Amino acid sequence: MNPSESPQTLPADTAIVLLGRGSLGPAAREEMQSMVEGVRMALPGAQVESAFVDRESPSLPDALDACAGARRVVVQPVFIPGDKSLLRWLQKVALRWRARQPADRSPPEIAFAAALGSLPELARLLARQACAAGQLPDVADTAGGDWQRDPIAWSNIPPHQRHVLFCLGPRCVALGAATLWQHLGDRLRASGKLQKTVMLLQTSCQYPCNHGPLMIVYPDGTWYGKLDEAVIDNIVDRHLDQGTVDEAYCVHRHGG
Repeated sequence: MNPSESPQTLPADTAIVLLGRGSLGPAAREEMQSMVEGVRMALPGAQVESAFVDRESPSLPDALDACAGARRVVVQPVFIPGDKSLLRWLQKVALRWRARQPADRSPPEIAFAAALGSLPELARLLARQACAAGQLPDVADTAGGDWQRDPIAWSNIPPHQRHVLFCLGPRCVALGAATLWQHLGDRLRASGKLQKTVMLLQTSCQYPCNHGPLMIVYPDGTWYGKLDEAVIDNIVDRHLDQGTVDEAYCVHRHGG
């Protein structure tokens, strides 16, 4: 710490939620966990939770559940570039979460800190990083000798009969889609047969968000909404295995 800086302090009844964006693979989770641990080291004893806007869990409502005993929760967006409309909508998510809390519980205040990209400290940090990069090796020395060779599988068309396009956009993730995505994958892996005939694909927002969580089965052109684990189990057993549409949760079918 710079001697001119005062120690950072946080009221004991305040919790922090670091809010990021997810990605395919473990990179986003690992980087987020590193940030959480770093903030905990900088603020010993503070409650610091992670949350993701999309593609990953926990969602913002999940993180707020973990902070429900605090008097105040500070949500710090840590993704770049920022998205003003998304952040406005996330404030609605926080308000709806608070409205669902039991009447006999005093819910915490929730404040959204400034987006990371708007902080002048970030520009100075990037400038220092760029200056330090002058000592780093050239990419030819770090990429490896076989950098022109790609895996053969990248040229092969998978032999799947159906594609499931599963929405992991912000609104569906706030409704639990990231956890349901994992459940769907577990069900297909357990079946053996379906793992070979059904390809799971993540998508961003599919737009009829009020029906979320959403997924689409192609080439059937069947849209399913209001998903939970029991509904997914039924779709796996009936539609993906036997070809029978689950009409109870079908919100749209191609052609009518």
